[in-house]
Amino acid sequence: MINNFKYPDGEDGSLHSFVVIDIEMDELGIVPFEYLCFLISSNKQKENYRYNIPIKKDNINRLKYDSHVKCDFIYTGIKEEDIIMIVGQITAEQYEAFINLYIESQK
Repeated sequence: MINNFKYPDGEDGSLHSFVVIDIEMDELGIVPFEYLCFLISSNKQKENYRYNIPIKKDNINRLKYDSHVKCDFIYTGIKEEDIIMIVGQITAEQYEAFINLYIESQK
């Protein structure tokens, strides 16, 4: 759950679920500089968009609802203090699918 972020159109957003990816640590490997994030949505009307991947709720991700991950935009600049709650995890296969679809969306 991310507290403060910007939507692609520049609008402010808050209190939304994301897949958060730790991308870089400081020189000592202690403090992440920032995170990359994919937005998670449970809006059924948008689940079939081209760059969305379904994610079923389970005991690993601990989502409240079956949802989808929007892979056409990576939210950047998210800092540790913006992350207010960690709900669960994704699998390595899901991570790879999200990244691959994001790369495809940028072509």
